[in-house]
Amino acid sequence: MSILLFMRHGQAAFGETRYDVLSEVGVAQARATGAWMRERGDALATVWHGPRQRHVETAAQLLSGAGTGREAQLVPGLDEFAEGEEVLDAASLLFGRPMSGPGAPSRAEQLRCYEAAYEAWSRGEVDIAGRASYGEFRRGVRQWMQDVVAAPGAPSGQQILAVTSGGVIAAAVCDVLGLPDTQWCALVRVINNASTTEIVFSKGRVGLRTFNGSAHLKRELTSPI
Repeated sequence: MSILLFMRHGQAAFGETRYDVLSEVGVAQARATGAWMRERGDALATVWHGPRQRHVETAAQLLSGAGTGREAQLVPGLDEFAEGEEVLDAASLLFGRPMSGPGAPSRAEQLRCYEAAYEAWSRGEVDIAGRASYGEFRRGVRQWMQDVVAAPGAPSGQQILAVTSGGVIAAAVCDVLGLPDTQWCALVRVINNASTTEIVFSKGRVGLRTFNGSAHLKRELTSPI
């Protein structure tokens, strides 16, 4: 059996003009995860990351913390469905009020509207400008997963680390467990920054071993978004 170890990126700049950059907490989360992997003696055959800056920075900080000279590889299939500010823009249209800037609501209300926007997007009720539909996003992740687990000649017993975002991880878990589309939002909502999710696979067969593990992080480094 081989392991596809998903890691969600470190904390990004939610609510800021540009979401796609790690916060100081996000950098510390990534480095702590790398140190944890080093202490466990994880032998990573391959390290992948999605195309977003937060993916790239998380992979780099993780590898630094792990003390390995290995380089991460860009994998477009690990891209997220949208950026944080794009979802907030969709929330602004959905609720008819600004979600960022001087007129932004409290963080708790902002997050509630953010979640409502991507839930509405998943039901096809709103669009996220310039982004694929929910169905197209899910099909893309599903095809990528199928290509990974069924790759001809893939060595057995390898461990692949894939740094990506919560939407991709939730989509992969839904497909592995055969969950309905309605469960995707529930999974996205609980995936912590720098958490790990393990999927085992062999000869096209897949199974979920762990989900949203963050016990390797100190309490002050645990964050949901």
